[in-house]
Amino acid sequence: MALYLLLSGIGAWFSSFTLAREGYQLALTGAAPSCDVNPFFSCGSVMQSAQASVFFDTPNQLFGVAGYAMVAIIGAAMLSGATFKRPFWILLLLGLLGSYGWLMWMFIQAVFVIGYLCLYCMVVWAIHIPLWWIILPWALKHGIVSSSPGLKKFGAAWLPYSWILIVINYAVIGLAILIQFPALFSL
Repeated sequence: MALYLLLSGIGAWFSSFTLAREGYQLALTGAAPSCDVNPFFSCGSVMQSAQASVFFDTPNQLFGVAGYAMVAIIGAAMLSGATFKRPFWILLLLGLLGSYGWLMWMFIQAVFVIGYLCLYCMVVWAIHIPLWWIILPWALKHGIVSSSPGLKKFGAAWLPYSWILIVINYAVIGLAILIQFPALFSL
């Protein structure tokens, strides 16, 4: 799990950082982001939407830069032998759940309201979805959420099959994109 947290954090951080850097350049100079590649994939259109800075009028990607840096640091600390107490893990799980909810809301907004896809956002979705659906059963299995033997057993039984929810989550996103952007697949 330590290596997984480290690598997931670095991957999502890099995408968030790239979005932040290119969003800054877009605001500063009007330079189109590198992921504005066609009429469907337009990070700039998503960055300029009202949904892109809902909290405190701050660009969403800055929260990703900070949050995924923390995920990577936690993974690195675990690789170094650090252990954390239950309240720490519960806060991490709540943060990851909040991030998951926020990212799925942004997916809905991008696909059904804004009408554009953001490639770097999609990379973050692709990393965060398995991060959430793997760490939750792992935390249950290891008694991080609760020391209940039933929850530990449930987490242990769920963990090997967590890929099913990941595939379902990806499939829902893929189908929504296919339905909303049918011409995308004819390019």
